[in-house]
Amino acid sequence: MADRHMCVTATGKPIDYTARWTSYPVLGADGEAIATVSATAYVAEPVDPARPVTFLFNGGPGASSSPLHMGAFGPNIFSTTVDGGREIVPNPHTLLDCSDLVFVDPVGTGFSRELAPDGGAPYLTVHGDAASVEGLIRRWLTEHGRAHSPLHLVGESFGGFRLATLCASIADLPVAGLVLISPLLDATATAPGNDLTHALELPTMAVAAWFHGLASPNAADAAEVFDTAEVFARDDYLRALHQGSALDPAERHRVGGRLAALLGLPVEVVLDADLRVDSEDFLRRLLADRDELVGRLDVRVTGPMPPPPDPDGPPTVDDPALGMIDTNVRHSDALADYLRTHAGATAEGPYVSLSLELGFRFDWRSADREEAFYVNQTTHLVKLLKERPQARALLIGGYFDLATVLSGTIHAATHSGMPTDRTEVLTLTSGHSLEPSVLPAVTAAVRKLITHAPGH
Repeated sequence: MADRHMCVTATGKPIDYTARWTSYPVLGADGEAIATVSATAYVAEPVDPARPVTFLFNGGPGASSSPLHMGAFGPNIFSTTVDGGREIVPNPHTLLDCSDLVFVDPVGTGFSRELAPDGGAPYLTVHGDAASVEGLIRRWLTEHGRAHSPLHLVGESFGGFRLATLCASIADLPVAGLVLISPLLDATATAPGNDLTHALELPTMAVAAWFHGLASPNAADAAEVFDTAEVFARDDYLRALHQGSALDPAERHRVGGRLAALLGLPVEVVLDADLRVDSEDFLRRLLADRDELVGRLDVRVTGPMPPPPDPDGPPTVDDPALGMIDTNVRHSDALADYLRTHAGATAEGPYVSLSLELGFRFDWRSADREEAFYVNQTTHLVKLLKERPQARALLIGGYFDLATVLSGTIHAATHSGMPTDRTEVLTLTSGHSLEPSVLPAVTAAVRKLITHAPGH
């Protein structure tokens, strides 16, 4: 059942809309429902079948759509109160003025449930996850008579990986725009033992050292530090890494000295690491004298130094920027109440904003069950953009994000064959997630993508 509401955009334009939460079953091998996937749709009234529709999802794996839904693009948004609490207020930056919006919660997140023990397992895989979201998109478009609406997809973090995976099988849909925010794309570029990893991570690590006052004292801003480090990484640094043990000792010390200056670390540490400072080691070393750990999702954030990480566990567990030191699952009672009162949600139980447990269970192997985490999903983006020559892509990344580094996003775009005339890169003074200060720039860029699409 849909609920009727009104919102006012940044331009002062009032929009009548309906909000509707919907749950769809996903099936096991025997054809029985083993889980559900759900979505919250905001559709402007009166309904216009020619109006763009945008599907949005976050990442994890194990993240609900709440960061994009209630932190960026929905008609209402969480806001911090004077006393540090949270309240839901109208969002002047909502995209509802130019597109209908559908926020997707994959299996196990939000109100999407596993209906049997381990029922979500088939959908906690690269292709199963993408297939469940694709199924929801196709079913929603059919049920709402929107099969010919200009279609846009927005994916953040692993949601960008999911979006790229989807691109392999949705060229028959009227795709007009793709938006990837802090996306995971070319995982081969960050595989262990790949020297390119260090070159791509260096600019963000240099920004971290600058922000904490340990390097680049004369730089004006993060962009200047990033650009300077990127030039060094692309030229002297990558050339030195490529030579391996054949690198001349004098050149090794010269490059090591420059690298140490950018990273705010003793040159001995850099040389002992053979010029290849591991990013997790960097986060632990940078402020070790203060007994603080630097955040990966946002290098501006720090927290008390935790014990040495489990070598078999993901480093995200201790990330102070994630804020989940004491729990692996985060619920949102406020969002649960909002969806029940505002969008007619009927699901019982908590709204799962983020579950690291789902991420731990995720199977990164390919469809043929071979180990294939280190893959480049950008190729699917390229294929779709070739098959849909009017479609455009927008890639967004932040200077302070060491989880999916900005250099990695740019490298994936420029080394995959993505059409430069239809691909835009937006750089932000932000971390991994969108924050209030960057919403005007982000929404303006996404709105431009949507409103300039064919058929709009």
